[in-house]
Amino acid sequence: MMRKSAFWMPALLLMLSGCAGMNIQSARPTQLSKDASWAVLPFANNTETPMANERAAALVAGILQSDHQRVEGALPISSRTQALLGGDWKREYATALTAAHANGIHYAVGGSVDEWNYRAGINAEPVVTMTLWIVDVPKDKVIWTGVGSAHGGSLGRAGTGGIAQSLVQRLLHRALR
Repeated sequence: MMRKSAFWMPALLLMLSGCAGMNIQSARPTQLSKDASWAVLPFANNTETPMANERAAALVAGILQSDHQRVEGALPISSRTQALLGGDWKREYATALTAAHANGIHYAVGGSVDEWNYRAGINAEPVVTMTLWIVDVPKDKVIWTGVGSAHGGSLGRAGTGGIAQSLVQRLLHRALR
């Protein structure tokens, strides 16, 4: 009797922990110069979560740097009040892209955050959806795009930040293969 419960208890806990999942669609990897400089452009925030776009931009910069890419310039972080009011993303994006061009940056990463929250209810879980794109700055052309969504299990240990980090890592690794 003890052996049966020893088997079923872990199986039951696994089933109750919820399912984590990730869905990614992207363009094929593109040949990128290995020693190029990078910039992180402002991200659009299409969520109701204040500053989710700035969190995503910081994750992108950190992951690029941890992959030995040279990220130059400051992160595009506006004031908290401006971010809460929505800011002017298109103007900030154009200004940052112009600055990247003037500073001789070769690649820039931009994107949008479309979901960054917890699903409500008994099965509450973190959910993140975003789009990333890579711009060849001298050519002023988007050369890669990827979109993904991820969610964590109800008893999982990752919050929205951990889910977003995993999603950004997978998207960028697809682009930089």
